[in-house]
Parts: sequence; C-alpha cells; structure tokens
Amino acid sequence: MRITVAERIKPFSHTPGYSCLIPGTSLEIKAFPTLIRLGKKYELKLHITGPVKGFALEQDLEKNAVFVFGEAKEGFYRLKVQANSNGIEVMALKTPAQDFLVNGLPLKRGQTLFFADEISFFLPKVWERLSLGVSKAQEWDLVLQRFDLREILPVLYGLGQKTPFSSHASLRGTGKLLQEGEWESFCRAAFSQLLVPRLVDTQYQGFHLDECVTGDASFLLPEAMLAIRALFFRQEGMEIFLLPKSSFLAGRLVHIQMPLIGELDMEWASGFLRRCVLHSFSTQSIRIHLQESLISFRVRTSLSERGSRHGAKDLLPRVLNLS
Repeated sequence: MRITVAERIKPFSHTPGYSCLIPGTSLEIKAFPTLIRLGKKYELKLHITGPVKGFALEQDLEKNAVFVFGEAKEGFYRLKVQANSNGIEVMALKTPAQDFLVNGLPLKRGQTLFFADEISFFLPKVWERLSLGVSKAQEWDLVLQRFDLREILPVLYGLGQKTPFSSHASLRGTGKLLQEGEWESFCRAAFSQLLVPRLVDTQYQGFHLDECVTGDASFLLPEAMLAIRALFFRQEGMEIFLLPKSSFLAGRLVHIQMPLIGELDMEWASGFLRRCVLHSFSTQSIRIHLQESLISFRVRTSLSERGSRHGAKDLLPRVLNLS
C-alpha cells in the first residue's frame, strides 16, 4: 500500500531569456530561441531562422533535465540538457529537416555535445514528493502572477533535494527571510525567474536586506527544502512528529526518508492528519507525535483487517502500515 502524488514537477516558461538550474547542479541555463548559455563558460548558437513559435524552457525534475524547444522556419527542434559529475551533456532529440547547425557545426538527431567540466553534482536515490492540493499548469510566469505558495513550495521542495549543498557560515542576504519563516517574502526576494537563487533582491521589493552580501546563493535551495520539510515532518531518533508546523489545509508528502526507521507516506485534509503508510525495517518501537487535537489512531498491517486503536502517546510496535 502506498500514498501517491500524481502531479509531475515540470515547470516551464515561454519567455525568451528565461533561466533555471540544471537539476543535480547549481549551474544556471539561460535560453533564447537561437542562443543557450550554460553557466558562465559555454554558449550554444542555434543557426535557425525566426520568428520561432512555441519556444519554451522546461525544467523537468522527473527526468533530471532541462528541455529547450521551439519551431523555426526550418522546422521543429528539441534539445535536452542534463549533467553528471563529469560535465554537461546536450542532446538533439529533434532537429529541423535541414542540417541543424550549432556553433556552426552540424548536430543531427540523437547526437550529443559534451562539455567536460568539474562541477558539483548530486541527485538523491529517492526523492520526497510534496503536493499541497493544487494541480494547475506550471507555466512559471503565471505561477508568479498568482503567487500561491501551494504551487511554489512543492517545486522548491523538489529542486532543493536536487541541488548540491554548499557549506555556509549562516543564512545571509535573502536567506534571513527564510530564517524568520517569512515564506512569501523569502520566495519573492530569494529567487529570480524559475527559482534561480540570489542573495540580493535585485527587484528592490522593499524587504530592507543587506545589499552588499556576495557569494554563491545555491545553498538557499537545500536550506529551503529542509525548512519546508520541517513544516510537515520532524524526526528525533525513534520519534517522529507529523504536521508539527503546517498551516496548509490539505496535502500529501510521500517517500519521506527516516534514518533507522524506514519510509513514510502521509496525507492530510481539512488541516488534520488523515492517513499514513509506514514501511519500517526497524526492530525498535517507534513513538509518533500527532497533532494536539488528535487523541488516538488506528493501526493496520493490511487493508483487509480492522486494526487496533492506540492512544496518541502510545509507543508504536514495528508495523508496515499506519492509518
């Protein structure tokens, strides 16, 4: 038995010059219809004729890649950009009928350009997925217009798990807003375009932060991920705390990784925990801390049984499913 999240995380933009990070790295990709910049070192000039219709930059956290595509006068093109610990790979998934030239050299369908580079790279074996009950199209220009945290935080949560963690002395610059728990202010100030992190609010939105701070801002993403996780889940040894700080009325958080215990899926509605599925490999008892308004829970080890009722403060024996 599992609780699942149906939404796929694939934010995109049709705006030329939009930027995002390449999953697994802190490298920024900036895409125009005929030009792609990879970090600060590489450029790809696409020799096609505009106007380009249907241009888009898509950050696909399901496939850990960025897609750039559009339709020029020569035909439709689609490029896939992804990274590994050795560098950046650009694959031509679709090319116009005529020869497709990149930086003056032909690139045929299925061919790959590789840019060898020593980069910081990390992708988790299992990543936790968050849904807060909103399933609108993830066109990021419109997401920013609506600015609903129920849309933004699940994407931020996923991206934060797929960004290498860089050490830092303290939360600084726009990170101070995260430290203060000002989620809307933090998301407005700390990111440009498609969640590209920044330490300085270059849009001057009135948050009165230190504008002289410098350095790598990529640490904001994993720090934000940890802060989001703490809203819904916390672990202290063999004790787990469910929905300790959540103000979101409905949602799901699945594939929660719990050292020494196992994996947990959870679902809540109308502000209250509704169902959990615990896959445990621990031989020790587990204590579950519920919301204060919940005084008991029912434990089942299979869907066919009625289960047994336990008090909210009871130790939980080793089980497979909790509901």
